[in-house]
Amino acid sequence: MNKMSILSLIRIFFFLAAAAVFIPSGSAFSFTSPEEYISHTEGAKGCTSLQCHAEFETVKKTFGHKPVIDNECSACHKAEAYPYKFGLERNQRVSCSQCHKPMEHEIQSSGFVHGPIKNGDCTSCHDPHGSDTRFILKKPYNELCSLCHNLKGLYAGKFVHKPVKDGNCGLCHDPHSSNYKSRLTDVGANLCFACHEGIVTGMSLNYIHEPLIKTGCSDCHDPHAGKDKLRLRTSSDQLCYKCHEEQRNEVNQYTLKHKPAFEGKCTACHSPHFSESRYLLLARVDVLCYSCHKEKKIWKKREFQHGPVVQGNCVACHNPHGSDNSYILRLAYPHSFYSPYEKGKYNLCFLCHKEAIVTTKETKNATYFRNGETNLHMLHVNQEKGRTCRACHDSHASDQEDHIRVVFKFGAADIPIFYFKTNTGGRCIPGCHVERSYDRVKAVKYAREKKKKKKAKFPAFKKTFD
Repeated sequence: MNKMSILSLIRIFFFLAAAAVFIPSGSAFSFTSPEEYISHTEGAKGCTSLQCHAEFETVKKTFGHKPVIDNECSACHKAEAYPYKFGLERNQRVSCSQCHKPMEHEIQSSGFVHGPIKNGDCTSCHDPHGSDTRFILKKPYNELCSLCHNLKGLYAGKFVHKPVKDGNCGLCHDPHSSNYKSRLTDVGANLCFACHEGIVTGMSLNYIHEPLIKTGCSDCHDPHAGKDKLRLRTSSDQLCYKCHEEQRNEVNQYTLKHKPAFEGKCTACHSPHFSESRYLLLARVDVLCYSCHKEKKIWKKREFQHGPVVQGNCVACHNPHGSDNSYILRLAYPHSFYSPYEKGKYNLCFLCHKEAIVTTKETKNATYFRNGETNLHMLHVNQEKGRTCRACHDSHASDQEDHIRVVFKFGAADIPIFYFKTNTGGRCIPGCHVERSYDRVKAVKYAREKKKKKKAKFPAFKKTFD
């Protein structure tokens, strides 16, 4: 052995001795050259022996890194990587990608990459030797993420989303990379479907709320925390109007406002997610209306119902948001007993019925309510003391044909109507006049009552008292 070899051995011996004496187990000692590292490992019984790196023994760890378990430290610590710290590649992804090739491919093909991954600093989150946390994370998700991200705002609301409460950030956010903003694991509502399976079934219905399709649930719900149970982004009475400004203006301009619309309780009638009915209604229109107007269900029990009542279409006459007309009717319709006909006064009725029924004196087809060709509707309505439609007809339903009222209100009194229909006409016995009959084929003749002056039978007697 030459002199140079002996000096080299002496140098290595003193170096190792110094390391053993002055450098405690587990210290961040770094070699300065590949030769020093190779010399250090030659003849070693194992990196994690009791004499050396015992703190990296993974037996006690719930989750161990496979190279450490297999005692293949050189998979990560390489002589050629020195003088970099611990003999690791400066860009740790170079080493990690040797085993985690699919993940590296995913990272390279993603539009949004987590900062530590982009910087090649995998060990800022993962313990490369072993951990008691899944994915060999250094700490649980919420503690780990909060090292860089200020998460105080996420917990500001009274109601915290369960994944956030559980510290399970990785359920929604990919910790490495994604093609979705904020590194979400999926796009839009698909992300929420992973837990909220009931929503999936609803997505097959005929009508889907547009935000659910375009941008997902987060337009309305805060995915982290909120002030109410549903974590709505703003108060429920204002949330819908963020998009439906037109409806807000509509409600505000009306003199009479439907209470749910005025109070912003849109979901009393509309589903915020999906429905089988147009306008995302929760149920058929009349079912919705009767849920509040319970006393009105009696109309469905009556024998003769107005067309919209049969169809369950209350909104044919009533505006569900509000109106400038009484009873939030869509158009004008007088509610007094007397109201002579004027253009525009009965517009609601003329949505379906011909206006000629109150403007034509003689007709053969404008109405069935005629005596011969005399239009009896015009006779009742189009006069100085005209009776309104509601004086005789119930707008919703009746137990008499042609929706004739059983009783009509006149002041404080309830006055009965008896109506009998025939094939060509009918007869009416109301409390306001004597019995009247009409017939479209053979008009009923009524003699005019004339006051006749009675002749005095005893003129002489009369003269006596003049």
